[in-house]
Amino acid sequence: MWAFKECEPKILLFKNVTNAAEIRERIMKANFPCAAINPRYVMDTFQVLVATQLAIMSHQSQTLKTHSVFSEIVYNLSPNKKISDSLKLFGMNENDTCFLCVVLNEKDMELVCSKVKGELADLTQENFGTCEQEVKKIYRIKEEEMKTVTLIDAIINRISTKEIAA
Repeated sequence: MWAFKECEPKILLFKNVTNAAEIRERIMKANFPCAAINPRYVMDTFQVLVATQLAIMSHQSQTLKTHSVFSEIVYNLSPNKKISDSLKLFGMNENDTCFLCVVLNEKDMELVCSKVKGELADLTQENFGTCEQEVKKIYRIKEEEMKTVTLIDAIINRISTKEIAA
């Protein structure tokens, strides 16, 4: 178990991945120290960092709703409280060739990078192939709301208030 002071979350983007099924299987067996995220519904890395912070806080307070801090990160990205739906939608699939990966320390980053057969891409140079209309539909963001806040602000609001929403 890691301590908060030792936690330094990093987001990695892997492209042209050829062993997604193997990576997903290791994650499902809790044998891989990362959260693997489908980037299709990620507008900004800040969205991932907020979900990560919420997961770390749940881990520290022993209030995880999922089996691990890594699955909690994926779960936290969703506006939905249904764990299995959240993990299916926002998690990596076995046929994916691209995924975002959240690691919580340098040692885990080295392990993950050594096992993923794919290219590590520069996050600042990449568009995740996100479909804005799909994101608005998933998060139930109406055009009226977009007149007063940015899309990422609306998403962060839903992520951060999911557990207190009715």
